[in-house]
Amino acid sequence: MCLTVFTANAQKKIIEPKDTIKTPFYSGFIVQGDIISLATSVIGKSETYSYEGAIQIDFKHKFYPIIEVGFAGADRISTVNNVGFKTDAPFARIGIDFNLIKKKPNSKPNSSLFIVGLRFGMTKFNYSLTNLTITDEYWGGSESVYTGSQSSARTWWEIVAGVRVEVIKNVYMGWTVRNKNQISSDVAGAPAPWYIPGFGANASSHWDLNYTIGYHF
Repeated sequence: MCLTVFTANAQKKIIEPKDTIKTPFYSGFIVQGDIISLATSVIGKSETYSYEGAIQIDFKHKFYPIIEVGFAGADRISTVNNVGFKTDAPFARIGIDFNLIKKKPNSKPNSSLFIVGLRFGMTKFNYSLTNLTITDEYWGGSESVYTGSQSSARTWWEIVAGVRVEVIKNVYMGWTVRNKNQISSDVAGAPAPWYIPGFGANASSHWDLNYTIGYHF
């Protein structure tokens, strides 16, 4: 009985197929651009605008280090208190994505990706405020002032998740959901910026969405 079990196990090990199709460590790189930010900035009449793209390296179709760069700004007059805000500046993010779809033995890597990842974002920008009202709490009364150019530098981190599908050979499209969280904060006593290039509206955290098209070289 023991000999029979041993023989069966030995035969099973012999006939088990090996993964004969190996994925190279470096599998090229992807250049992509965000369609949503481009469409809303060019077609829409939004108070904010943003243009961004990315270069992402493909390691074994599993690990995807990425650099995202862009330019964003805002030109807004509040309907509540008539305060004007204006800014524009470049921004950058660095990070990595992980593909959660596993490759099957003896097959090529799946062309579709389900990714999760992390980002670190940064920007340095100038902004201006107009019609900002200052109230004198001691003597009473108020005055509208122009603050001129203010300078700020902001950093944040992001958790991302999304999918990409190869629509035609080497051309990928897909969406990415982002949860953005500020690391830096407003300077006490200084007028706070309403908008942060690359991050969005000035808040401790918020959600964002990208829809990209890219080419795998």
